[in-house]
Amino acid sequence: MKPSKRSIIVGLVGLNVFLLVAMVLSTWSLPKAFAQRAGAASNYIAVTCRADQDFDVVYIVDLAQRRLMCFVPDRNLKGKMVFGGDRDLGADFNRQ
Repeated sequence: MKPSKRSIIVGLVGLNVFLLVAMVLSTWSLPKAFAQRAGAASNYIAVTCRADQDFDVVYIVDLAQRRLMCFVPDRNLKGKMVFGGDRDLGADFNRQ
């Protein structure tokens, strides 16, 4: 059985669309993301850590002052964070 002209044209158009999509996907890439890189708009880095089975802690590092601050969720107020303490990283690592 010989294929008709119409089926050949439809197949070729489908192949062209497939090749076009493959070419676009192979050359297109997402932009690079530099999350919290040094020299950005601020000198702070935020890091989360699991402190308990029920909640996480937020640590904020002040790069200019070399201080580590801890914020924990207030167990009485849902969604509120309270100051949990801080450390002087310069003194901890004997660097000024």
